[in-house]
Amino acid sequence: MNDLKELFEKGRWYHCFRHDELISNGTYDVANYIGHYKFDKDYSGKTVLDVGCSDGYFSIWMKEHGADRVLGVDSNKYDGSLAFVPAIAFQKNHQEKYAQYADDYIAFRSIYDKYGLNNSNKLLLMNKVMGLNVEFSQGTIYDLSPFGQFDLVMCNDLLEHLRDPITAIEQLYLATKEKCIITVSSALRTKWFDRKRPIALYQGHISGGSFFSLSEEAVKAMCVSAGFKKTEVVSRFEMLNRRYKTPNDHFVLHAYK
Repeated sequence: MNDLKELFEKGRWYHCFRHDELISNGTYDVANYIGHYKFDKDYSGKTVLDVGCSDGYFSIWMKEHGADRVLGVDSNKYDGSLAFVPAIAFQKNHQEKYAQYADDYIAFRSIYDKYGLNNSNKLLLMNKVMGLNVEFSQGTIYDLSPFGQFDLVMCNDLLEHLRDPITAIEQLYLATKEKCIITVSSALRTKWFDRKRPIALYQGHISGGSFFSLSEEAVKAMCVSAGFKKTEVVSRFEMLNRRYKTPNDHFVLHAYK
């Protein structure tokens, strides 16, 4: 437990996990906002695909709430290489950021080895620690065809980081049997006079990794063009970025096949 405690406190985490009396030092503590996602209480018998799963908080949550099969997919190889193509001017910044995944494995290798892991993938770590049966596959949202279809597909806080969110949503549609839940961070706050306009504001020149601030109507329109029959924004909220101590605007959209 002492070695796990050190990893929870000093390791590189995106999500906050709670295990026994430990809390990982993640950038986002999703547990404090989980009600905004409007998840069902029970996912017994359902298959779930978590696209852009990162540390896998949502994958773990779905398995704990009865999902029959959960697959987390992320483009991160956890070897220090870039998981996406950032803006050229910010490439060095993101190279340094993703190098932290390899550094984390080196610093805490004895713990990862203990759980039979050869990289710092936190989803696989927590899956082992909690004795669950969550799957993980390295892949891209631009081609979800290798993974088949799932009853529920999730895509949380990823669209704004993509150069091509339209193709991504089309892939989410093709992977969905029943319902897709999309959460957008760095969401565009529209004024009363443009509330119903599908606006995508480019902001790649600011950080190089968050390309667009998307309005609710923009994401809804993309979902409709992809083929979803019904879309609804079920909540709007601010989530605290614990690393930078700043709020991040979010909205949650449910799209139905």
